[in-house]
Amino acid sequence: MPAERPIILTGAASGIGRAAAEQLATKSRVLALVDVHADGLHQVVATCQRHSPRTRGFGCDVADQSAVERIYGKIRDEIGAAGILINCAGIGRFAPFLEIEPAEWERMFRVNVMGTLFFTRAVLPGMLAAGEGLIINVSSRMAIDSHPNTTAYAATKAAILAFSKALAMEVKDHGIKVTLLAPGGAKTNIATPKHEGYLEPGAIADAIVYITENTAKNAWVRDLTILPLGF
Repeated sequence: MPAERPIILTGAASGIGRAAAEQLATKSRVLALVDVHADGLHQVVATCQRHSPRTRGFGCDVADQSAVERIYGKIRDEIGAAGILINCAGIGRFAPFLEIEPAEWERMFRVNVMGTLFFTRAVLPGMLAAGEGLIINVSSRMAIDSHPNTTAYAATKAAILAFSKALAMEVKDHGIKVTLLAPGGAKTNIATPKHEGYLEPGAIADAIVYITENTAKNAWVRDLTILPLGF
């Protein structure tokens, strides 16, 4: 993937997104960091600019299609069309099925699924025109192996899994790779139970960097599950 084409990373202000941004910056990658939380976004941009001076931050609610389209236009104008998109923004809560109201289901789907869709729709025409690109969709182990009290969250992540696999088959002959990353048991700020043995966000960021560093045109990380030992 050409180094001069930026990496767009959503959910960059905290957790896995922040860890990935900081690691990618040490590789001197040009980053367009996106998040709805301005304070956290400002902090991570400042950190990344020490290694990647062209890194920029863009405040955006990924659940808002018009905002995504507007922000991608700014990214394209300021630092170029995306070479890589990492859809990492997400929200979640674990609770019994009857305790999660339909409105909360809708918000989770809006952020986790539609946010992934909106940014993918924004960048894909440019990738098709360039004949190359990489899209990494951060799903979850819960999409594959759901646990009790995860109905809404697992359903959104399963939708990302199916979307990623179908899109990958649709665009692979155009030089575009779509990767599904399914982490499990991570110490993020998503409102889910945490255990001492869970992974630090940096361990999952390692996997994201590995995928982005794969520049062979005929090699593709189709999907990758990363779990803490013992879980």
